[in-house]
Amino acid sequence: MQTRSLTAVAGAVALAITSLGAWTSQQAQTSPGQQGIPRSGQGRAGQQQARDRAQTPPQGAGAISGRVVAADTGRPVKRARVSVSAPGSGTRAVLTDDQGRYQVTGLAAGTYTIAASKAGFVDGAYGQRRPLQPGTPLALAEAQAAANVDVRILRGGVITGHVGDEDGEPLPRAIVTVQRYQYVRGERQLTTAGGDQTDDRGQYRVFGLPPGEYYVSASTSGLGEMLGRGMQQLAAGLGPLGAGRGGRGEPGVAEQSTQTGYAPTYYPGVVSTAEAGRVTLAPGQEVASIDFQIQLVPLARVSGIVSGSQEAPSVLLVPQDASGGPGRLGGAVFAGRGTADGSFAIANVPPGRYTAVARSGGRSGDVRTALQTIAVNGQNVDGVTLILQPGVTLSGNITVESSGTPAPADYSIFRVDVPDVDPLPGAAALGRGGRGGPFGGDSGVQKNGAFAIPNLQPGLHYVRVLGGGAQAGGQWTLKSVSVGGTEVADVPFELRPGQNVDNVTIVLTDRSTELAGTVRSAQNAGTAGITVIAFSTEPQYWRAQSRRISTSRTGATGEYRLRGLPPGDYYVLAAEDVEQGEWFDPAYLDGVKDKATRVTLADGDKKTLDLRGPAQLD
Repeated sequence: MQTRSLTAVAGAVALAITSLGAWTSQQAQTSPGQQGIPRSGQGRAGQQQARDRAQTPPQGAGAISGRVVAADTGRPVKRARVSVSAPGSGTRAVLTDDQGRYQVTGLAAGTYTIAASKAGFVDGAYGQRRPLQPGTPLALAEAQAAANVDVRILRGGVITGHVGDEDGEPLPRAIVTVQRYQYVRGERQLTTAGGDQTDDRGQYRVFGLPPGEYYVSASTSGLGEMLGRGMQQLAAGLGPLGAGRGGRGEPGVAEQSTQTGYAPTYYPGVVSTAEAGRVTLAPGQEVASIDFQIQLVPLARVSGIVSGSQEAPSVLLVPQDASGGPGRLGGAVFAGRGTADGSFAIANVPPGRYTAVARSGGRSGDVRTALQTIAVNGQNVDGVTLILQPGVTLSGNITVESSGTPAPADYSIFRVDVPDVDPLPGAAALGRGGRGGPFGGDSGVQKNGAFAIPNLQPGLHYVRVLGGGAQAGGQWTLKSVSVGGTEVADVPFELRPGQNVDNVTIVLTDRSTELAGTVRSAQNAGTAGITVIAFSTEPQYWRAQSRRISTSRTGATGEYRLRGLPPGDYYVLAAEDVEQGEWFDPAYLDGVKDKATRVTLADGDKKTLDLRGPAQLD
């Protein structure tokens, strides 16, 4: 029985687990996205402290002092870590005393961000109005002593429960992961908020979580990953610990699939991501009895041949969601590597629909890729054929239209990015050649403005120009992008297999727009810490990283400034309760547009627009 095999493996590696105790404790301080066993919803202190030591901020005579208090009770939080940082400088960090007080001295003039953290609390920042929002920067003059800079931090919530095996018996050392939706580069994605490892009773406890909705999953794959390749092979040979994320099809090894094994399972005990249940957590709430059994499923081997390259290919199996697109909810990505003749085998794959992604050419630079949908139903899938196609090269020139600003002496300060409209999750694990998407190439802008981007994946793409623009404090913003005479600065365009595109013209201008003003309360006072959002009145531009959506955080006196928006008609809104990146979500923009003020920006316009505070819009 698989459960008994798991017990045998656990006993065989008990000594190794003991030796990992110190390692596990250290992982509790890593960021949620790092590998290992995260044991808290936040907890970035260890990584941040290493960065603090790596940089020494400039010395000065300024100081910042205040208190850290609990957001719900107002009581002081002792031994909280307070960090004070400025752009381009390092970070100073201190601990609060028994009354929650802190003081950071020796600061040079600058604009500072003040953040506070403590185990069991959600990380907070000065001026923050809700968890996960940015705070309000503090402008510090030379030799100024800024007092009463208080930070409120919210006591974190807790999710706890038990994980059992298929017979309902406690499952020790299972890796439990808690995820929540957040906006990553403008896309709403599930990200890891915390995790734990079950004890001998099968119990887990994840703490320090901000309020919100969560998905909880359990897997038995983490143990083999922690112990390294040798232990992973042992676990795979004895049973279910080899399952979960899939075995690796090693070159020259004909792997046999385990007949059954534990699949990554989501609360309330389902393997389908579409059926996963949500756990709603209020501020500081503990939600208990999130119990479920990990599912024993038939596992299969997927094997075949990758043709079209002289190099050994890499292969991924990326889970699809119910609509047939790339899976977004915690689906494990299964990886394998083929032999020199292109054959590959990936073992221990649970049932589901996958996109098989093959890639070769990382060493030669001639990157080739292939995609194919595969259905796995518990039976081995053999004879899969993936035919690699060469990447596409996009090339052209960057020019400028100037109203008096000297043209750049060196255009290599700019970078051309060609991201996929719908990037494939997990494809980055195959390696990236540059900035063109999961398989893209070097942006390659030359001194004279010529550029060439090789190895782009066929499909729909956007073109972006980074560096030297208004967002970076420069003088140039994007005016237009044309491909073969067709304007594509704000719309996707298609790259076809085997058809290089060499007629791209990118035009930059120094006639940048600017919209500035003050967000005022009902008493006509400037309101700090408000997010000002400007977005096009045309919904076709409501997408991730659109250049027709721009934001600014108001300063201490309520002032804001938006630079570089393309000419056009815009809605402008002062928002208080908005999550970082939520302004790229079409549903959010549609819901707030009726509260916004309309403004028209012409080429080179500099306009002033004062806004009403969020409380006056309700």
